[in-house]
Amino acid sequence: MALSPIDVQHQEFSSAMFGYSKKQVRAFLEQVATEMEENHKKQEREMQRREQMQDEVKQEAAQASSAVEDLQRREELISRTLVFAEKTKADIIANARKEAENILHEAELKAKRAIQEAKQYLGAMEQQYVHLKEQKRQFLMQFHSELQTFMDRIGKDPLLTHNTEQLLDTEFRQIKEEIVQKDEPITPEITDGD
Repeated sequence: MALSPIDVQHQEFSSAMFGYSKKQVRAFLEQVATEMEENHKKQEREMQRREQMQDEVKQEAAQASSAVEDLQRREELISRTLVFAEKTKADIIANARKEAENILHEAELKAKRAIQEAKQYLGAMEQQYVHLKEQKRQFLMQFHSELQTFMDRIGKDPLLTHNTEQLLDTEFRQIKEEIVQKDEPITPEITDGD
């Protein structure tokens, strides 16, 4: 239990035959001494902490001062860099404009050449187109003529006329009936020429 100044002022000791109890007085004094020593150590630690904080504040102030000086140097360097960058930017823009003009001029020349080549190519393609168109026309006329000839031949074929087909069917049935009536096996005739 920590002692307060009021506790020390109001501390009473039981009386003994020859005054206060020595044990109680000694115990109280030891307690007071211990607490005073702890308080003294606390105060020393607090003072060391304050001194350390003051040193840290001084170091931080020195660092801040150094940082301010560094920032001032950087600001000056940035200012010089910006001036140099502006000059460089102006030079780059001027060079870029010249380069762009050269590129445009070259592009115009190339475009004119490309257009001329395209016109020549288009003329050649037109000639080929006309030639192919004529070949196609000739092919179609020839094919139409040949197809017409084949159609005429097919139309004149005796198997496609209805009367001829019926006549052949009738003849075939008659031959079949004759063979069936004779009850002879049908054998194909073999000639010397076969």
